[in-house]
Amino acid sequence: MPDFKAILDLHPNPCVIHINFVPQYANNAFAKFSGMACAKDVLDLESIRVLFEESHWPEAQRRYENAIRTGIPTPPQVINHTDLKGNPMIAEITDQVIDWHGQKAMCTFISVVTDQIHRERTLRDMANRDDLTNLYNRRYLVDQFGRRLTIPDRVQYLAIVDIDHFKRINDTWGHPVGDQVLRQLARLITEFSETGECASRMGGEEFALLLWVKDRDEAHARLEFLRNSIEELVVRVSHSNRQPLSIRSTVSIGTTALLANEDFLSASLRADEALYMAKKAGRNLVIDNDTKTKVPRS
Repeated sequence: MPDFKAILDLHPNPCVIHINFVPQYANNAFAKFSGMACAKDVLDLESIRVLFEESHWPEAQRRYENAIRTGIPTPPQVINHTDLKGNPMIAEITDQVIDWHGQKAMCTFISVVTDQIHRERTLRDMANRDDLTNLYNRRYLVDQFGRRLTIPDRVQYLAIVDIDHFKRINDTWGHPVGDQVLRQLARLITEFSETGECASRMGGEEFALLLWVKDRDEAHARLEFLRNSIEELVVRVSHSNRQPLSIRSTVSIGTTALLANEDFLSASLRADEALYMAKKAGRNLVIDNDTKTKVPRS
């Protein structure tokens, strides 16, 4: 009958036993997980710390000391891991204090959960995306208001972007053509957005942007650049047996600087007011609610 160690030797999940990170036992699955040839190579290490990212060391030490002191298993922890060969993965670690030849030791079991985490992230991202344009949806945008951070020397702006006379496109050429226009504008908006910003589709022909800028002038300049880029865009669409369509469109944009701890409703009402002013003033304009002025066209 195989003993406990023989079972661990054959177990497909990585397992290592250590005393203050000095390895006492490792199975071959742990060696493979670490990018090493066999378990003996693990036991030759002075410390298994070298197998994990240095940023994880303080938390690993805290978990080890707490578990040794209390005897309570540590809760599972998901970490990013790169083995010695440079292969990245995501792992879930669970620790249990055991008796190792009369000494307290830590038995660490590891599950590689890369595929599982990627599936979960994909599903979560899909739930936050608009099906047609792949921009974030309204629900995600509203959620971002509850997670807003403060960035030194930066101001956050909300901009509402609405396609002018979009109903004419749908009524003249049909909704499939309108959908192509929406997709192409969404592509421009995605390219316009910078890292850490949020571009979303509010519904219909309306989009929203959360921007980080240095000041009002930068916000105006960027949004005027977007307005002009959309005005110059030609969307070419195949249309049954006719010649391909070449469709141009313009947008009106209302914008406002966000106040500290402001919720979405409050900010969107101001941006919508500015958008209404842009429509009333002739469309194809950017208007800032905070100044009630038009942004000069470039």
